[in-house]
Amino acid sequence: MTAASTAPVDIRREFVALLPRLRRFALTLSASVDEADELVRAACARAIIKGQCPTDDNPSASWLFQLIRRVSSDMAKKRKPKPREPAGETRDKAGTEQQHAVLAMPAGQASAFLLVEIEGFSYTEAAEILGIPTERLASHLCAARLSFAARDATSAKRRA
Repeated sequence: MTAASTAPVDIRREFVALLPRLRRFALTLSASVDEADELVRAACARAIIKGQCPTDDNPSASWLFQLIRRVSSDMAKKRKPKPREPAGETRDKAGTEQQHAVLAMPAGQASAFLLVEIEGFSYTEAAEILGIPTERLASHLCAARLSFAARDATSAKRRA
């Protein structure tokens, strides 16, 4: 086998390893679980079919997150917006509540929060993935964190 023939296999393996993370990100950009799954499928298919490959200065994870954002933007131009519905249930109630809280945020806030706080991307990487200035990303994160703080304060009052 030549190096060229093994490269797509390695990329596909990397795609599979990243699928849960890509799906979480797609959920912040879409109106439903089915739409998020379609978004991930379309982005991975686009990458494989077009033979696009990440470069050394653009690692695969960041590159795939960017591709999902671009595909989401392309899909959004083709359809009318639908109301967001909460994602499927998870095993524990606290995890479900947190997931619903993130997905209930406006899309920009949810995506920024997920990329920085959950996925561990730097502000610069997350801003590049979302195609926005770093200052706007910081603003989205601030709003998301304030939303969580207000939510926690409300739930603490109910428990008291």
